[in-house]
Amino acid sequence: DIIMIGEIRDQETLRIAVQSALTGHLVLSTLHTNDAISAIIRMIDMGIEPYLVSGSLIAIEAQRLVRKICYYCKEKTTLLPNIEKDLKEYLPENFQFYKGRGCKHCNMTGYLGREMISEVLMIDDQLSSMIAREESKEKITQYALQNGFISMLQDGINKALEGHTTIDEVLRVAKLS
Repeated sequence: DIIMIGEIRDQETLRIAVQSALTGHLVLSTLHTNDAISAIIRMIDMGIEPYLVSGSLIAIEAQRLVRKICYYCKEKTTLLPNIEKDLKEYLPENFQFYKGRGCKHCNMTGYLGREMISEVLMIDDQLSSMIAREESKEKITQYALQNGFISMLQDGINKALEGHTTIDEVLRVAKLS
């Protein structure tokens, strides 16, 4: 009842995955895209009819790894004015960011270990209809954000605000719209 496909790289594999999902199997797989919503576009671009894509999805997760700030040398830092301006819509009124100063524990890098930032797009009836109608990525994104979707960028910023990683790391792996 559960099928795991290591990675979908071609139309034939994607067709098998979609057909399996449409016949009641839970299909788990990977597909290389920059974000969760791009996976929908990619599936359609690979030749799967939009109504089949919409009927086969229940959720899409996108994830990236960011380096964690070294616990031993973590200190408060400020944002450059241009970065603060670019991130204004994502930040609370009062905020604090952190960085690693560098120490013997992290080999003077300021980082020690990794942590995941992610986004999960749950496919509800409205979103499924939008996919079937081939709505634009922008409209799908707008709908998702209005209905509780937290982007990978926002998840990363939240983790930077909590002191887990730096804003530089987040911006390195998650795109600023």
